[in-house]
Amino acid sequence: MKYSFTYIIGCLLVVHIANGQTLADYLAEAEKNSSEILAKQLQYESALEKVNEVGSLPNTQLGVGVFAQAVETRVGPQRARFSASQKIPWFGTLSAKKENARLLAKAKESEIDFLKRQLSLNVKIAYYNLFELQQKLKITQQHIEILDTYEKLALNELENNRTNMVDVLHIKMKKNELQQQFQAISEDIQSQKAQFNLLLNKPITTEVLQLDSLEIAQTTLFTTVETVANHPKLQQLDAQEIALQQSEIVAKKEGNPTIGFGLDYVLVAERSGIALPDNGKDIIMPMVSVSIPLFNKRHIAKQKQIQLEQEAIIQSKTTVKNQLLIALQQAKNRLKNATESMKTQEENSLQADQAKEVILAAYQTAKMDFEQLLALDQLKLGFEMQKVKDVNTTLVSMAMIEFLIAN
Repeated sequence: MKYSFTYIIGCLLVVHIANGQTLADYLAEAEKNSSEILAKQLQYESALEKVNEVGSLPNTQLGVGVFAQAVETRVGPQRARFSASQKIPWFGTLSAKKENARLLAKAKESEIDFLKRQLSLNVKIAYYNLFELQQKLKITQQHIEILDTYEKLALNELENNRTNMVDVLHIKMKKNELQQQFQAISEDIQSQKAQFNLLLNKPITTEVLQLDSLEIAQTTLFTTVETVANHPKLQQLDAQEIALQQSEIVAKKEGNPTIGFGLDYVLVAERSGIALPDNGKDIIMPMVSVSIPLFNKRHIAKQKQIQLEQEAIIQSKTTVKNQLLIALQQAKNRLKNATESMKTQEENSLQADQAKEVILAAYQTAKMDFEQLLALDQLKLGFEMQKVKDVNTTLVSMAMIEFLIAN
């Protein structure tokens, strides 16, 4: 599968899970369990059955009549009449209706493809959001542990009269803030897990695999042309437009005459007391009829209606295509900005570590500057949190691009 970008992407993120279910497993499970996709699939199968329905001839009419008072003829009285008739649409009408129903079913099929792609995108976004929260929880825990170390160091310095109680209390306050943040993220994770399970149509209490690793693979992707022409939403509109063109053909053919074929069979009793040729001979009468639509304004109005619907579909295609292209451009911009921002956060984190090393190295000969340590730690926490957010933005943007242009 190739993606078309107008710029070079130097960093593609791929989630690797150590054990258990992968994202691909979750995607397959979500599609299998989706009640919405199942409902659309049943509607599609129903639409396929419509092909057989519209391709059938009208009901054959059968009739039986008994003369309450015999009608005398030269060869005897008529006792009963049996009739059968069948109407047949104009040549090609049934085949045109079948093709129209098939094309309408194809539009339903494109709708199923869109729902599958939309579900895939939603599952990926929920998956990446959960990963982001879990990484933030891990980072917060690490910084709480760092503050524990600072607190012990500050208490030790306090005992040696090399610091004051203000530094100790300041560290405690920062740690309290992080512990409260840790609790809030934990609750967000439970909420996100519930949403993720609902997307998979599973009980909200079902445990979700803890995502614990992220590998950054360096790659270069660049081509010159991107297209949204294969998006199911556009394919659905294409199918609807073709179906409407076929509906117009059907409407024209329905304006043609209808031919009917029939047969009457009349029972004739013999005349008594007289010898006649063909005495009591039954009557067989084949019939042909033609139904002519002399007043065909209804069919003309229907054709005009279908033509207007076709024009509406063409306008809708233009609107949808523009919306998809806008979404594609926005996703590409977010991807590019997030990729660049990740590099910046990595550099900032390294510089914060270097600054901390300088302060800790000075501790051997001078008084510990806890204020600067806390400030640097707060900066690094912000850098790490932003990087995790950028990772999420990158993954979601890649998923959105795939949603928009992948075959």
